[in-house]
Amino acid sequence: MNAVRRRLGYVALFLVCAAVLAPALWRDKIAFELGYAYAHGHFHGWTLARDDARAATWLRRAAQAGHARAQYLLGLSYSRGWGVVQDDAQAEHWFNQAASQAYAPACYHLAWMAHKGDGVARDAARAQRLMAQAAGLGMSAAGLALGRFHELGEGVAKDPAAALHWYTLAADSSRLHPDRFDNARFADRAVAARDRLRAQIAGAR
Repeated sequence: MNAVRRRLGYVALFLVCAAVLAPALWRDKIAFELGYAYAHGHFHGWTLARDDARAATWLRRAAQAGHARAQYLLGLSYSRGWGVVQDDAQAEHWFNQAASQAYAPACYHLAWMAHKGDGVARDAARAQRLMAQAAGLGMSAAGLALGRFHELGEGVAKDPAAALHWYTLAADSSRLHPDRFDNARFADRAVAARDRLRAQIAGAR
């Protein structure tokens, strides 16, 4: 057991040294890997003690260097209070940074914040724009959300044709890119929503 702990300590030490000493081109990537490892408690098969505060410290380094995924995860840390004091303004800031680099999960998260007024001003137009950006980047969950918005009239006028478009895009994204954005998990739901609404529209004609 002690030998395992020593090896894990060596792994963490190696990552810290690499993050500090690596050429600038790689520092953001290594800092992200270190932050991710502490956030999730593992590094490529090695188990580490989860440490949200250390995760946030290293994610911030990578985020400040422009690493989009680190910016998103740092925003999530501030949104949930993981290793940092919960701060909606900081969460929005880092989500915005990642969204400006077309990182779909950040667009999706910001869209829900704007849709619900969760930590930011409620803004239906902003929610639609960001959710459409995430869906256009191939995120099935975003296409499903937009389909629901248009089908039920949440923040927009009811529009079955628009809803069908987004449900279809969600189903296509799940089929074409099941390994991206957890799309495979939404495949059955997207296909069911598409087929149900398609039948309703056809029956109404």
